[in-house]
Amino acid sequence: MSHKKHFIALIGFGTVAQGLCQILHDKRAELFAEYDFDFEIIAVTTRSRGTMYHPQGLSLSYLLELAATTDPFSDHLINWDAEDMIRNSNATIIVELAHSDLQSGEPAITHCRTALGTKKHVICGNKGPATLAYNELKSLSAKEGLHFLNEATVLSGTPVFSLMQKTLAGNKVLRIRGILNGATNFMLSEMESGSEYEQAIEAAMAKGYLEADRTADVEGYDAQAKLTILANILMDHPLQVKDVQCRGISKLRPHDILAAKAENKRWKLVATLERERQNIHAEVKPEKLSLSDPLAQIMGTANSITISTDLLGDVTITGPGAGKIETGYAILSDLLTINRGESS
Repeated sequence: MSHKKHFIALIGFGTVAQGLCQILHDKRAELFAEYDFDFEIIAVTTRSRGTMYHPQGLSLSYLLELAATTDPFSDHLINWDAEDMIRNSNATIIVELAHSDLQSGEPAITHCRTALGTKKHVICGNKGPATLAYNELKSLSAKEGLHFLNEATVLSGTPVFSLMQKTLAGNKVLRIRGILNGATNFMLSEMESGSEYEQAIEAAMAKGYLEADRTADVEGYDAQAKLTILANILMDHPLQVKDVQCRGISKLRPHDILAAKAENKRWKLVATLERERQNIHAEVKPEKLSLSDPLAQIMGTANSITISTDLLGDVTITGPGAGKIETGYAILSDLLTINRGESS
């Protein structure tokens, strides 16, 4: 059986990249035997540690050793920044995992444009490009016959886009309602167990659940961006972040949680998208849910989303909303989509 070898370059070497490397290290033989997936990671580039490049591939064992430190890269070092690496390396797939802000989407949007412009597939794990430039980047990828994939951006490793675009193809999405932020869901669960707000923040930080800028989670901006991505990809509606009403959990305190508990209710940060004729209503806000509401039963870092469709009614998917291996798996899922040669 003939197969194609993929040359993968990572931009960013944080939690998600390290989770991906762990999966690829542990499952390399299985991925080749089961899926005919043959690959090498040929480059890793970061702002703080430099760029490593070897056209025949870097050792995954060595990459995992580096994951345990914050030392600058030393082996296979090359004087390239991310754009140099994209243009000059033999990568066929760029995995974009750099930290980007949600105001400009940079530097990730530029990385994606550069990769697609040099005929490289793009798997994007951060939300900026799909939030702020999805239509442009998707059009560019389609024009070039390339992939621009974003499975990791909304539900960590839980496959919402591939589920709708492949398994449930032919359905029209009418409404989306869900818990899209694992960090705040974890914090609310901690507070229900007796933690103060700041203790819940510290616990979430210790486990690596919070974004580098924690306001992205606690003020609802992360869920706001994810709703924008869902509208762009699943509803084919060019929603902008500013169109999503947003309020986070930062004003909730344990006495609010306990008061809800006394009413047989539970606070959750709920994100909602709904078609209204030609428009989309989009909102993120804390809601005090009855315990009979399925979303009230989603605890810890779990995420859950109910997609209301025209043909099948409500489809609910629940799964991990945070975690190194879980989000790394979403990148693997997109890699396997490219490997199968499916249309973009």
